[in-house]
Amino acid sequence: MLASHRRMWRNEMMAVLVLGAFWAIAPVWAGDGGGIRPYSGNPSYWQYKGKPIMLVGASDKDNLWQWTGTQLTEHLDLMQSVGGNYVRNTMSDRNEGDLFAAKQRDDGRYDLDQWNDAYWERLRFFLDETHKREIIVQLTLWDWFDLSGAGVYGRFAVHPLNPDNNINWEPGTIKNAGDFYGGSLRHKNQPVLDYQHRYIDTLMSMALRYDHVLYNINNESSLGAEWENYWATYIKAAAERAGKEIHVTSMQFAPGTSVRHVMTYRDIYSFAEVSQNNQDALGPVGKKHWDNLLFWRKMIARSDEGPMPINNVKVYGQGVGLNTAAGTEKEAVERFWRNIFGGAASTRFHRPALRDGGQWGWGIGLSERAQHTLRAVNLFLGEFDVFNAEPYEAFSTVDNSVDCYCMADLGKAYAVYFPGGRATVHLDPWVYVKKVSVRWFDIAALSWGQEQIVEPQWDQYDGTSWWGPQRILTLAPANHRSYIALVRAIE
Repeated sequence: MLASHRRMWRNEMMAVLVLGAFWAIAPVWAGDGGGIRPYSGNPSYWQYKGKPIMLVGASDKDNLWQWTGTQLTEHLDLMQSVGGNYVRNTMSDRNEGDLFAAKQRDDGRYDLDQWNDAYWERLRFFLDETHKREIIVQLTLWDWFDLSGAGVYGRFAVHPLNPDNNINWEPGTIKNAGDFYGGSLRHKNQPVLDYQHRYIDTLMSMALRYDHVLYNINNESSLGAEWENYWATYIKAAAERAGKEIHVTSMQFAPGTSVRHVMTYRDIYSFAEVSQNNQDALGPVGKKHWDNLLFWRKMIARSDEGPMPINNVKVYGQGVGLNTAAGTEKEAVERFWRNIFGGAASTRFHRPALRDGGQWGWGIGLSERAQHTLRAVNLFLGEFDVFNAEPYEAFSTVDNSVDCYCMADLGKAYAVYFPGGRATVHLDPWVYVKKVSVRWFDIAALSWGQEQIVEPQWDQYDGTSWWGPQRILTLAPANHRSYIALVRAIE
């Protein structure tokens, strides 16, 4: 017993010494009042350093922190150069070349009571570099795919958490991903819980030094409310002890369930994550994708606490859609735009193919198409104030038109997104306007056209309707490419 206590004390002291080194290196950004948080002027969006910010991004890896040196910094620089300010980062270790958290001994086995210093140094470097560039990080604590399946989808056979591979756990302590994720809490598996607490304590002691991190408990979770709420409460308590305010969500498989969950526990969660709305397997294509966002926004707004941000850290779709669960590249780009026109607070292209050839790719990552889209989005956001606008439904498409999407700062400005194809829209400004200016943004050419002054037409009125006439603005692009019409009221 005495030897056991000495060993525990020694391990705790080593952890303190290691963390002390990190704390000495990392600047203190906590408590400056400018961290990422819901926008005070419109809590459906985020603000950073006191200014509203639309989070848009694309990257080629889910766990970017596992990259080092110029491989990471050049990727971040490229994304930032085309207008990206948002990345996903799972604390995952399922890819070849990824480091594990536990220290490996000379005999090949792992000691779960000792950390691999290089693991935490990679995370510190990643947080430093993203913070320098003011790139917001959405950090996922647990990714159950790390211990499930085989190959690129899990490495349980070689993972330190497999009792066969460590010196700490008796055989059978855990047998699969379910035992570690969710099962540890449900079955009060104390050795596993002790490790999890120590891991999260170490992670949070580093992450809480920064002001640009959003927190997600699980990736595509089906582990239940007890597990998710436990860790959400745990990290919020850690933040409170450190004098920090953090913002937490949990991503579930069904996007609607994700929204219900965070709405039910608004004392724990402060934003929703609906990435599964952005794929063919669990989400819709076309207008239904946009309709979902509008519905969830309305339901959240009806709660006593009012609006909160809706994030989309993964937008699926690649190529011609050989991965039928993900969808096509065309749909991915349109989903990216629809998230913005649906009033979402963030949107990011998911990582590309895991295998050579790309036939099983989930997203387009930071490809040339993604870079072009980020440039286009920023040119649009520079001209249209989304933070004072809302998704707008007072418009109609002519028969046989493709679906289009609109936002409006009612009576002041309107934006209509035409994904491409044969499209004509009748826009009702709702308030009486005599003159408007119209500018067309050619998304493919990344160019704005000349401003035109237009007088909306009266609709036909025979004098018998009690409603009376309305002014309608007809908008039609010059060709079948993707465009945005920007309409501003003059009179």
